[in-house]
Amino acid sequence: MTEALAAPAKSTRSLWVRLLVALTSATALVATVLVVAAAAVFPPIGARRTARAAAVAEVSSQLETDERVVAQAFASQRRWTDMWRESFGGVVATDRRLLYVGAPPTPLLRPRDEGPLELLVESYPYASAFTLDPRTLWGGRVRGLVLRTPLTQVDFLVDDNDWDRATRIARAASDARRAVTQEMQQLDDVTRAPLPRAEQYETYVVRRGETLTGLALRFRTSPDVLRQLNQLRTDRIQTGQRLRVPRVVVDSL
Repeated sequence: MTEALAAPAKSTRSLWVRLLVALTSATALVATVLVVAAAAVFPPIGARRTARAAAVAEVSSQLETDERVVAQAFASQRRWTDMWRESFGGVVATDRRLLYVGAPPTPLLRPRDEGPLELLVESYPYASAFTLDPRTLWGGRVRGLVLRTPLTQVDFLVDDNDWDRATRIARAASDARRAVTQEMQQLDDVTRAPLPRAEQYETYVVRRGETLTGLALRFRTSPDVLRQLNQLRTDRIQTGQRLRVPRVVVDSL
């Protein structure tokens, strides 16, 4: 009789234990979700300042000889590969290309290793196909620069106090892209026409701001011919470099 009366009490305690375990597990799950969400919205203290300082230093090291910065602004990205967590950096328009340098967000499950940040560097030469437009993003909640290529779209988020600099970047990139397109069209028109025969060659010293495409246009040849004449692997040339070019009669430009 005594054992039969004690059984319900044991069963009641077991039910309360299971309920307590379930509540504890649910609380832990909710807490984990809240921590992840908070990390996605609020970066660690000092992360923005550290990432931007590293980006500025990296831009300086990325610049080529005689490459000049035209406009720049701080910007950030939120990529799905980073669980939409914000990475900070900067967008730069030079006289040759568009650059983005940014630091990935701090890892969630482990502290970042000591040492220099592993920076993401994206380079878009003006000769490549892309557009860069200032837009409002996320339903008008934030401002940013939208870069579109034939294969993808990249959004750069910009703070309100950097918005004027961001619009200057967009204008600089648009003007440079337009100039490169016109130059390539002129070169295409020249190379399609019968080329004057160059029986002799001469040495030409590259001036500041000149490109291999521009020199090909000037001497009525093609970049490929100039690369072959000078054993160049790329179209990159430097101020003061001596190049072998066709000696032809050209109109003064």
